[in-house]
Amino acid sequence: MNLVYFLQTGEGWKGKELLVPLRLSKKRLRNRMETKIINDPIWGPIELHPLCIRIIDTPQFQRLRSIKQLGGCSFVYPGACHTRFEHSIGTSYLAKRLGQELQKKIAAEQSDELEITDEEILCLEVAGLCHDLGHGPFSHLFDLQFFKKAKPGETWEHEDASIKMIQGIFEIIQQDYVNDEEIKFIKDLVKQTDETCTEKRETKPFLYEIIANDLNKIDVDKWDYFSRDCHMLGLHHNFQCERSIKVARLVKHNGKYHISFPKSEYFNLFDMFYTRFTLHRRAYQHSVTKAVEMMIADAFLNADERLMFRPNQTEQWCLSETVKDMRAYLWVTDDILNQIRTLNPDGNDKIKKAQEIVDRIYRRDFYKVIGEKRVKWRDESKSLPKNCLQKWMEEKLTTEKDLFEIQEVVFHYGSGKTNPMNNVKLHRNIKEVPEKEKETEPCNGDKGKKSKTCKRVQRAVMTNDEEP
Repeated sequence: MNLVYFLQTGEGWKGKELLVPLRLSKKRLRNRMETKIINDPIWGPIELHPLCIRIIDTPQFQRLRSIKQLGGCSFVYPGACHTRFEHSIGTSYLAKRLGQELQKKIAAEQSDELEITDEEILCLEVAGLCHDLGHGPFSHLFDLQFFKKAKPGETWEHEDASIKMIQGIFEIIQQDYVNDEEIKFIKDLVKQTDETCTEKRETKPFLYEIIANDLNKIDVDKWDYFSRDCHMLGLHHNFQCERSIKVARLVKHNGKYHISFPKSEYFNLFDMFYTRFTLHRRAYQHSVTKAVEMMIADAFLNADERLMFRPNQTEQWCLSETVKDMRAYLWVTDDILNQIRTLNPDGNDKIKKAQEIVDRIYRRDFYKVIGEKRVKWRDESKSLPKNCLQKWMEEKLTTEKDLFEIQEVVFHYGSGKTNPMNNVKLHRNIKEVPEKEKETEPCNGDKGKKSKTCKRVQRAVMTNDEEP
């Protein structure tokens, strides 16, 4: 049963208080900081810890509502409009699930040397929630395409911004769920740096294999976005992460405990890596996706110096400089594309150019692929120079030199040319020391063809001319 409450939202109207009805449940009124259950289209009902609720209700996290998960992919797949917001919640949920499953198995085995505490599971949950806070407009487009061109020679990754965002959140929210050392651990789970280093890296390395697994690339971040992206793109996949969570356990290897899977899980995990390959080939690096993202990056570059963001009344940063101040970066979202359309050119040719590019994007007048070459793995060791292609284009094409760009597209299973399953620890029983699979299945990059390599390199030439 709901109650109707009247809240004053203004100074009144015609001398009388203006009252607006707001419906709140009794439970919500009784304790606003109890756990909350939300319904996720991928994982169903998800219960959120009170600390996670507080984090979600901050400007830093709400910003993720305006950052598309797949960048320019929505211009190819109309359904690909999901955001970093829901992906982060899904990753948090899976991190908690895997942590609790491992905790349950440790308790069942009554191990004296192993322990996963409830506090550590909460840290995993928060790290999963916050791991993508630092993403810029259109996700990877901002750091991989725009920033590298705007600031050549400078090194910046979105994880750096995530760490700063996490610090900013814990400075403004009131909570007593995690202490300073645990906040440091949360940051370390997102990105390992000298400043965030904790003793858990040595004593419990398996905790670092849950959110972002550098050991073999099997982690809950990928489990969520593979499932979520396939769902929103309308693509099918065979990988079952629920099964992997159920069968995962900790096994000692070289004196340290790591997450291991039974050998019967081999093909399910291999399907995960094949899903990665498929998503990159059919969506993430689709030729139209790459063309759109090139156009967005070009628009950002042309408008960079005129897009100003103010963290306060005295300071302001242009788009490429906002990474230095998280108060300004807070306002850097996908909405920038529409902000460019509202700028006053005032005789500025770069602004006019940026606006023309944005108009072309919404008219679906994209850059065109005018040439393509598949590079075999043995050729990559020679590093086919781009100037060879440029020379060829200058001789064969009538297009002016500044009207084309070479894009390198790489498809692999997550570990370059090697089989990613080589790095996965597998066991036959719970007490066995895990070992690498001695006979690995060949990667099947093309349907019906067995390949000796798990990687494909392809270079495409795109033109920004309206009529190539």
